[in-house]
Amino acid sequence: MSDRCYAIALLLTAITLVIGGAQAAGGWPFLPPESEAADLVGFNVAACLSWAALAAVARAGRSYDAAAIPLAIATVVLYAVTLAAFTLFTGPFGAPGWVGFLGGAVIGYVLFPRWVSLSGLFLYVALVVGGAVMMAGGRFDGTLLGPAARVVQLDEAAIVRGAVSSLLMSGLTFTIIMWIIDRWRDREARFERLATTDPLTGVANRRLLFDQSKRELARTRRYGTPTSLIIVDLDHFKGINDQYGHLVGDLALTHAATVLGDAIRDADMIARYGGEEFGILLPMTDLDGAFEVAERCRSRLADRPFVADCGSVSITASLGVASTSKDGNVDELLRRADDALLRAKSLGRNRIERG
Repeated sequence: MSDRCYAIALLLTAITLVIGGAQAAGGWPFLPPESEAADLVGFNVAACLSWAALAAVARAGRSYDAAAIPLAIATVVLYAVTLAAFTLFTGPFGAPGWVGFLGGAVIGYVLFPRWVSLSGLFLYVALVVGGAVMMAGGRFDGTLLGPAARVVQLDEAAIVRGAVSSLLMSGLTFTIIMWIIDRWRDREARFERLATTDPLTGVANRRLLFDQSKRELARTRRYGTPTSLIIVDLDHFKGINDQYGHLVGDLALTHAATVLGDAIRDADMIARYGGEEFGILLPMTDLDGAFEVAERCRSRLADRPFVADCGSVSITASLGVASTSKDGNVDELLRRADDALLRAKSLGRNRIERG
């Protein structure tokens, strides 16, 4: 999210610079011909400096997860204030300001948490309506609002009518767009689940295990924190299929995935590695810690047989554990965990070996 704030701040800095260039060239866009562009020098400079400062802060905060929400709030608030001033300068409830409002609201709804983007929406509306009413009532110095506010003369009744019609039209459009975005997000999430979830056991699939392992090892190389991997192979699982049938075998496989998932932390990830094998990724866990998790998985599988209509089915597993702290890659980590698993199987099964 910090990266998104940084990109938006850079974009708005560039936009204010372009507007400043147009102003220096003899005219500010979207203003009535009677306006004096020189009146907006202060606003343009303040907006440009504010967005540039936010860009610098967002860039500095990209490495801190705790800075994400405060940066999102700051970005949305600054956009609402900047656009409200722009709307008042170009004429309250004129098309340019409300187009910018609608576009910003849609982008914010996609990029930021909903409550953040909706808060910015309400702030913008309050600033524009409040500023316009105060302008019409003579409670603002005209020079503070810019040339368009002095050219466009509105009374309070006209402002109320303009506010109601503009808000209704923009609200209806925004509601339709939100509905489309929500349907699109649901569709994308459904496809993402299909692409990354094993359909039988409901845990992650091999592809997601590889992708997540790459991300964790990149973190390991950057910060030096250990990452470990456990490969679990259910012992003699073919015998369960041969004795009880593949339907019971599938249920037993799902049972094993549930037991293993209950034995790991929320930060860990379990995935079906292939056939009757599972992979368990353990971020920020050294080899000793991974061995403890592996022993917990092994003992829980042995202590919790699968109960089917045909009777109780005992399940044991052999496990290989490997860990890396700095220079490892995914293929090397998988190879060492797999070699450890092969040793565990050759030494009698229902045991754990380190790689």
